[in-house]
Amino acid sequence: MMPITGSYTGIKDGAARQRGVTLMLVIFVVLALTFAVLGLVYFVRYGSEVASNSAVHTEAIQATDIGLETANTLLQQQNGFPEASNMTGIPWWYNHPPATPGPPQPPPVGFWTTCAPASCGETSVVINGVTFNVEYVVAPSGLPPAVLNGASQASSATTSYMTYLAYVNAQLSNNGLAAGESHNMNADIEATLRKVA
Repeated sequence: MMPITGSYTGIKDGAARQRGVTLMLVIFVVLALTFAVLGLVYFVRYGSEVASNSAVHTEAIQATDIGLETANTLLQQQNGFPEASNMTGIPWWYNHPPATPGPPQPPPVGFWTTCAPASCGETSVVINGVTFNVEYVVAPSGLPPAVLNGASQASSATTSYMTYLAYVNAQLSNNGLAAGESHNMNADIEATLRKVA
C-alpha cells in the first residue's frame, strides 16, 4: 500500500495559501484604518485651528473697538474743530496727502507697520490673555461743520458738529510665542466720529 503523501501536501499548500490571503487582508485593513485615523486627526486639527483663528479674529475686532474709543477720547479733548493747520505734531492725526477734495483715503496696508509712534496713536490691549498692538489715526471727513438738531443759526445756543474719520488697526502681538512661531492676525476698521462744539 502506498502512503498518501501527495494529497497531504496539497492540503498543507491550501492552508498556507489561506493564511497568506488572510495576512494580506489584515494588512489591508490595518492600512485602511491607519489612513482613516490620520485623516480624522487632520480634520480635527484643521477644525480646531479654524475655530481658534475665528476666536482670535473676534478678539481683534474687540481690540479695534477699544482703539476707536481711545481715538474718540483724544479727539473730544481738542478745542473747537481740529484741522490740519492746528494739529501739527499730534501723532494720531492722519496727515494724508489730499489728492482731491472730500474724505481721505484709508491708510495703505504698509502704513500700520511703520507708523508708531511718529504718525499714529498706539496702545496695547489684552483680551482673554491675548495681546494686541492697536494703532489709530483720525482725519476730517471732508464735510463742513453742520448745525446740531436743526437749531437756528441766529440762536445764541446754536451748537454745531463736525464729522471725522477714524482708522484703527489691531494686530496680534507675537510676544510670548514659541521660537519660530508667528501669527499674522489683524483687523482693520473705519468709523465716523462726531465732535460737537
